[in-house]
Amino acid sequence: MQGSTSVRDRFFFYYALVLLAIVLGGFAPSFFARFAFAQESMPFYLHLHGAVLTGWFVLLVTQALLVRNANTALHRQLGRFFVAYGVVVVVGGLMATLNFVPRELGHGTTFDMDMAEVNPQQAVGIPFLSFATTVVWINIGSVVGFALLLALAVFSRKKADAHKRFMLFASASIISPALARISRMVFDTEQGPMIPLGLLLLMLAIVIHDYWQQKKPHRATLVSIGIVVALHAIAGVIAISPLGRAFVKSLA
Repeated sequence: MQGSTSVRDRFFFYYALVLLAIVLGGFAPSFFARFAFAQESMPFYLHLHGAVLTGWFVLLVTQALLVRNANTALHRQLGRFFVAYGVVVVVGGLMATLNFVPRELGHGTTFDMDMAEVNPQQAVGIPFLSFATTVVWINIGSVVGFALLLALAVFSRKKADAHKRFMLFASASIISPALARISRMVFDTEQGPMIPLGLLLLMLAIVIHDYWQQKKPHRATLVSIGIVVALHAIAGVIAISPLGRAFVKSLA
């Protein structure tokens, strides 16, 4: 039994490392090594947002490493700070999302302008309003999903297997912006399958791990996937609705 527990802990630790690597790799040109890539200056709140989100994934790896090393006492002591930090992640995520539209409009972009004129690495052939509405609502859905999954992780903190899964799914639910940056580097565009495929593979990895360990998906895995998929679907529907577009226009 001890060996099986060790295998499970290694999986969660390496999964957390993968998430951190995606963040570091995706945001290297625009954040971590921006001066080497001659990037334009960006507002302070985006620097703060980037630092907060990076800190979350560093903490995730740290907590997973503590469990892997059987230092559960320190893991629990850091738990309250981790949860409080999660609230900061929610605020930081919404701050960046809700400022996306006014920031772009401040650069001379208009809602009717084709994305090819705004940033062809993000999209082409669609107006900025359509792109911005999708980005805003998908990001809001991701932040809501993160908050729900984090709450479930806290609620199930005495059930280690469920707690770990909720924490990983919460973290994976906010990885889309990093996947989008990787898509730009690999395919020179955010359009295409990179983001949904990346999220699918991350969720599938936990499902495969569940089958390997217990021959069926864990209940927490099924709940987490249901939350992530449902919120993305709801966000997608809102994004194409008049109400969704009106909200994005109101951010201007």
